[in-house]
Amino acid sequence: MKPNFKLLQHLQKHPTDNFSQIAEKLGLSDKTAKAHYDFLLKEEYISGVRAKYIPESIGLETHTYIISVPDIKKVRLLEELADEHYFTTFRNRILGHVQGLFMQFDLPKDSVSYLDDLMIKLEELNILERFEKLPSTGLKLSTSVEFEVVNEETNEVDIELYNEETNEWKWDFSDWEKNILESPEKISDKVKTIDNVQSKIKELDIKLLTEITKESKYYHKQIDFAKKYKVSPVQITRRLNFLNTQVVNYRLLYSRAKIQAVDLVVFRGKCVGQAKNRLFNLIKSHPVPFDSGFELLEDGFIWRINIPPAYSSAFGEFLWKSCTRLNYYKFDHTKSKLYYFYEGNFDINKKEWIATPEIIYEKPLKWLRGRI
Repeated sequence: MKPNFKLLQHLQKHPTDNFSQIAEKLGLSDKTAKAHYDFLLKEEYISGVRAKYIPESIGLETHTYIISVPDIKKVRLLEELADEHYFTTFRNRILGHVQGLFMQFDLPKDSVSYLDDLMIKLEELNILERFEKLPSTGLKLSTSVEFEVVNEETNEVDIELYNEETNEWKWDFSDWEKNILESPEKISDKVKTIDNVQSKIKELDIKLLTEITKESKYYHKQIDFAKKYKVSPVQITRRLNFLNTQVVNYRLLYSRAKIQAVDLVVFRGKCVGQAKNRLFNLIKSHPVPFDSGFELLEDGFIWRINIPPAYSSAFGEFLWKSCTRLNYYKFDHTKSKLYYFYEGNFDINKKEWIATPEIIYEKPLKWLRGRI
C-alpha cells in the first residue's frame, strides 16, 4: 500500500474527522478510509492529533524571543531553564547568522515586564549574548501542505503540485511570486476578536486541558478521564465540548521528512508598511503549498515555513527584495519542544493566573544561580 496523500492533506485541515466523515469527503468506504489511516499511522507518516490551546481565549498573550547564545553549553542551560519556567510554550534551537534559541511564552498582559526583566538579567549574567523580542501586531496567517489543487465545483484536480511517483514537488515558485505585483498595499483585516472565557473556566477544565495538550486522541479516553477524576462521562463530554468550542483547536502530528526532506526555516524581515502589507495579502490570497505560519510585526514580519531545500534560496531572494534587512534561521528538528498546558499556573478559586514576579522572574533566576 502507498500513502494516500489526499487523506494526509484532508487530515491537516480536518484532524479530528472520524472514518465515516473521511470516507464521505474522499469518496471511500469506511473500511478503506480506516485502512489508509492505519497505514499512515503504522508507517509513521502521522502520529496522532494534538490539542493546542488558544492563548487569548484564556487571558494570555504569546511573546516570542530570538536569543543569541554562541556557547552550546549555555544553550543547553537555557533549554533547561525553559523546562523549569512555568509559562514556556515552545523552544527550538536555531542556526544561521545567529546561533541560539527561538522561545515563546504565554503570559497575562500585565506580567510581561517580569519576563523582559529576566531576559535582561540573563544578558547581564552573560548567559545569553543578546535577545530580540518580536513586536507582534496580532495579525497571523497559516498555510498547510497541499499536494494538489481541487476544483470545488467539479471536485476534480486542477493542478498537481506534487509528483507521488518521483517524490518531487511540481509547484512553480516563479508563477507564485509574480502575484506580488497585484497584491494590495493596505490590509483590510483586523485582529480577530477571540472571546476570553477565563472567568468560565472550571477546575475540571484545567485538568482536561493538561490531558489533551499532552496526549493525542483524547476522544478514546473519555471514560478513563471520568474514572481518573471521579466524575461522570457526561460531565467529561460537556467540559470537552466547552473546551473544543471556546479554548482549543487541533493539529495533525505528521512527519514532514517522510514525504520529502524539508528544512524548517524562519525568515525575519524588517520592512516598511507597504512592503509587509503586500506580502501579507499575497500569502492570504495565494497560500503557499507548505506548512507555514506568517505573523505581521510592527516593523516587518516573521515567517516560519517548512520547505524542501530546493525552494529555500528562491524564498530568500524574493523576500530580500522587500526588506531593508532579512535574517534567516534554520531550526533544529531534533531539538524542538512544544510544552503542554501547566495546570499549576491557574488559581481556580480566584479565576486568575499565578503570574507573579516570584514565579516568572525570581524562581527561574534562583534555579539558574544554582547551576552556574
